[in-house]
Amino acid sequence: MAMVTLRPFLFLMMALAAVAVSQPATAQGTGCPGLSRPELVIDTQQVPLRQDFTKPQAQLQTFPGHSTGPRESRGGLVLGLAHATFGERWQISAYYQPQPGGGVCAGLSRLAVSFGFQERVIYVARELPQGTCIQQEVYAHEMKHVAVDEGLLKEFIPVFKRRLEVVVARQGAIRAHSQNQATALLRQPIDAAVKGLMQEFANEREKRQMKVDTIQEYRRVSGSCNGELGKYIKERRRAAATGF
Repeated sequence: MAMVTLRPFLFLMMALAAVAVSQPATAQGTGCPGLSRPELVIDTQQVPLRQDFTKPQAQLQTFPGHSTGPRESRGGLVLGLAHATFGERWQISAYYQPQPGGGVCAGLSRLAVSFGFQERVIYVARELPQGTCIQQEVYAHEMKHVAVDEGLLKEFIPVFKRRLEVVVARQGAIRAHSQNQATALLRQPIDAAVKGLMQEFANEREKRQMKVDTIQEYRRVSGSCNGELGKYIKERRRAAATGF
């Protein structure tokens, strides 16, 4: 079973928006200066995949996100979880030029975005001894979730880049009453684009992970290894629809 924490603006994600001040290369009289195309830098966050075989099954049962499997499995036991935290941070650099008579001209010069994994952990219930057939089956199931996440991230980074390229290309010079107002105006289209991209990512991830967590897959793993699961998990609630 996959478990993910998404943290964009839309999902209380850690975000960073900092502004650096520089001077424009040229100015057009008392008006706003002409702008070159802002620089866009996309960086992929990568963290090692950790394994944790120390948590009891009862604790895995209480982890948030384990109810995303098929409806038929909602009453089953959680024997494994693939936890992933995704996030993004972004930073802008801009110039500000006070204007005669008041106000300020501002323009975006650089947008740097970092997106990807912040944490990745595979949990398998400690009741399943390491090296046993059933423990390996549960682990292999969780690795399918990991593969989905890695594949989606690889596909999504170019999408992220293309969308933001359009946003920064449209960012021309703006005139505002104050530097604070100018900063807010520069941030607005970036905020909206990032929020939309993160929502798309979450929706697509959910669809792909649901294809892994099928009732047929749950029954296959539960019944694998000649019924070995029954040797380690003896509880009345255990059934063919045990979740992972």
